Amino acid sequence: MPITFNIIPRKNIQKPQDPQKYYADIVGNGKTTMDDLAKYAASVSTVSKGDVLVVLETIFTKIADDVADGKIVYVGEYFTLQAGGSSEGKETAEEVTSASIKSVKAIFRPGRLIKNALKLAAFQKK
Repeated sequence: MPITFNIIPRKNIQKPQDPQKYYADIVGNGKTTMDDLAKYAASVSTVSKGDVLVVLETIFTKIADDVADGKIVYVGEYFTLQAGGSSEGKETAEEVTSASIKSVKAIFRPGRLIKNALKLAAFQKK
């Protein structure tokens, strides 16, 4: 199934007098759940859907715990996850504390397999 996109107009805010241009805006088309992943894995192997769900839940719980512990989690050739964020600037190093951290986010980096799959993706106007 191709990746779908809408067409959206945008103005250049740095040059408001310039005419707007039109851009492709990639949009989600459906969703895949843990249940879907487990059903697929069960259909192509001898493992039951319930067993696959237990394994997936266990793995993703471990990934979440390790990211929260500050580890960079490498999930094979698929992706890496790690914590990142932003903090408030202080005048001296001594003033910087954990209270200086203003936001925390998960940093996702696709691995070789996901990057290659995206290179081969087809696109379709919605």
